[in-house]
Amino acid sequence: MASSSLIVLILVILLGAIFVIMQGAKILLLKKRLGEAIVGTEKRNIQLSYLVKTTQTLSSALSKDRLLRLIIETVGDISKSDRTLSRCALYLMDYNVNGFVYETGFNMDVTMLCRPSFGSDDAPFKALKKDRKISFFDESSNIKNVFFKGSKLHMLNEIDHGIMIPLIVEDEIMGVVVSFLAKSSCDFLKNEYHLLQTVTGMIAMALGSAVQSELAVLDRLTKVYNHAYFEGRLSQEVARSDRYQHPLSVLMIDIDHFKRINDTYGHQQGDAILKEVANAIKSNTRVVDLCARYGGEEFGIILPETDLTAEPEKKEIKKSGPSGGAIARAENLRKTIENMEVVSPEGLRVKLTVSIGIGVKRFPEGAGMGKDQLIKEADKLLYRAKQEGRNRVCHP
Repeated sequence: MASSSLIVLILVILLGAIFVIMQGAKILLLKKRLGEAIVGTEKRNIQLSYLVKTTQTLSSALSKDRLLRLIIETVGDISKSDRTLSRCALYLMDYNVNGFVYETGFNMDVTMLCRPSFGSDDAPFKALKKDRKISFFDESSNIKNVFFKGSKLHMLNEIDHGIMIPLIVEDEIMGVVVSFLAKSSCDFLKNEYHLLQTVTGMIAMALGSAVQSELAVLDRLTKVYNHAYFEGRLSQEVARSDRYQHPLSVLMIDIDHFKRINDTYGHQQGDAILKEVANAIKSNTRVVDLCARYGGEEFGIILPETDLTAEPEKKEIKKSGPSGGAIARAENLRKTIENMEVVSPEGLRVKLTVSIGIGVKRFPEGAGMGKDQLIKEADKLLYRAKQEGRNRVCHP
């Protein structure tokens, strides 16, 4: 009997101990979950505070530069972790180069980057352009190697994840924010995806307002400057030419047989050809030049400080794009377009040619030549190029 009572007592003690251990484990688990919930709530409150901050600060931005700083700082704040700062870069679409160009950074600058710009078809921007959604990258993607110089990678030891955020304005990606961040921050933002989308939407709206004035001077189809902006800039260049006695040239370019192309292949193909020609013109201009869609299938290029056969011996101009006088520049462009092929929707290869007329203001004989006279001369010579058989350059 005594032994049976002892066994029962031992069992009771063991069961009690097990119960205490289990309760202790439950308490520890509850504490852990409570701690995680508190941390999560605190993080969410922080993120919500940034949402409020975004609403207030972005709407109060007085200039585009100030807005860009607010955008990059906001993304930098919401993508940092408790222990690790994020590093962010803001790229804006530049239609002159048909790509995304670095504008500003958060905890980084352009000297850390292996390249300051990306073409719209370069990885990883091409995929972003297609999906048009926020993209997350883990350490296996090596996203850091795409953007940073090898000598700077040691500064990102604890930052092995990335996010690319498209800023969509009027259905076009006008900017991209790239954030390099820790895994914990990346996971948190994945869980708070809707919040991230809300902040991104606010940023895009603010950016849209800031760049609206810039969009107003662009031709919406070809993304080169429009007729009105061309006229205004040419007036300024004429005044500058008069002041410094420097030559000024204008190219008027017309796509040959464009009506026939439209009638044969349709207006969609005609639009595609206008875009291709505009891109060819942009790739054959210097930073100091200005190209515009003058009207229909006609384009204009302003060539500051450029005579028919020469341009001034200025290193900054020669290093910033094609060199040579207006004739050489026009011939180079004509040959470039002559060698182009655009594929129609039916798979047919469409050959293109252009006719070009050159107007030039030079000194002393052109001292009294105004904007309208310069355009009239270029138009007259363009018409002559058409009459003489097209696919040629005519000049004074």
